[in-house]
Amino acid sequence: MAALTPEQRLDRIEKVVHVLADGQVSLQKLIADLARETRKGFERFEKRFVAAEQRMDRAEQRMDRAEQRMDKLDERVDKLVSAMGEFIRRKS
Repeated sequence: MAALTPEQRLDRIEKVVHVLADGQVSLQKLIADLARETRKGFERFEKRFVAAEQRMDRAEQRMDRAEQRMDKLDERVDKLVSAMGEFIRRKS
C-alpha cells in the first residue's frame, strides 16, 4: 500500500469527521423523535388515567347512592315488620 500524502490524509480525516458528524445528527434526531413520542405516550396515558379516575368517581357516587337507598329500604322493612308484629299482637 502506497503511503498517503498529507493532503490525502487530511481528505480521509475530513471524510471520517463528516461521517461522524452525520451520525451525530442522526442520533440527535432519533433522540428528539424518541423524546417527542415518549411525551405523547405519557400524555395519552394521563388522559386515560384521568378518564378512568372520573369513571371510578362516578361509580363510587352511584354505589354511595345505592347504599343510601338500601339503608332506607332496610328501615322501611324494619318498620313494616314491626308494624306487622304489632298488628298480630293486637289481633291475638
